Amino acid sequence: MSSADVFLNIATAARLFHGSDGTGFADLIIDGHRETWSLRSKRFGAWLRQQYFARAWDAPSPAALNAALNALEAQAQFDGLQCKVSLRLAEQDGLIYLDLADEFWRCVEIGANGWRIAEDPPVRFPRSAGMQPLPLPLRGGSIEALAPFLNLEGSVRSRGTTVPGTRARARPHRSRIERAAAAALSHEEFKASGLRRSPGSSARTTWALWHGCC
Repeated sequence: MSSADVFLNIATAARLFHGSDGTGFADLIIDGHRETWSLRSKRFGAWLRQQYFARAWDAPSPAALNAALNALEAQAQFDGLQCKVSLRLAEQDGLIYLDLADEFWRCVEIGANGWRIAEDPPVRFPRSAGMQPLPLPLRGGSIEALAPFLNLEGSVRSRGTTVPGTRARARPHRSRIERAAAAALSHEEFKASGLRRSPGSSARTTWALWHGCC
């Protein structure tokens, strides 16, 4: 069996598709959950080499591996479906999806009626280098717990709840929120998110991430 035949056999385990810019991706079932990798990522290349070795007991040549990637990329671009691909945060059909970046590749699906943990969302979340996992959300609690973090004078009413807040207390807490957000988001996510630096920030200023609670 030629190297090309081995790679074609390996590729049957992957669901190939492309993003809006034509970049090729693969959905793979790893340990029972779906993972999404760019075809040109180091991780997908490593997976191809591992699968090749398991079948041929030999390592593919760089030329054979590159030829296989070219063929898979063409298949993803011209035969595969176009899917929405995002880093960390996406919206589709009136729902918001937040990638938890955990080992099970789960995300949070947020809608007008609440939220749930989703394992097979309609959007795809590939991982970028340095992406950190987010904690699992917990049900219960109260929106009043957010009051110390709101830069408000007086109070704010949300869904029938009045939340007190003061400007004097907001600044130090906001700084901690920004640092926490920066720890969770990688540089690639910042660029993709469209977030802006806070006015008057220094070179060490982090980014602020604000989201609603359901």
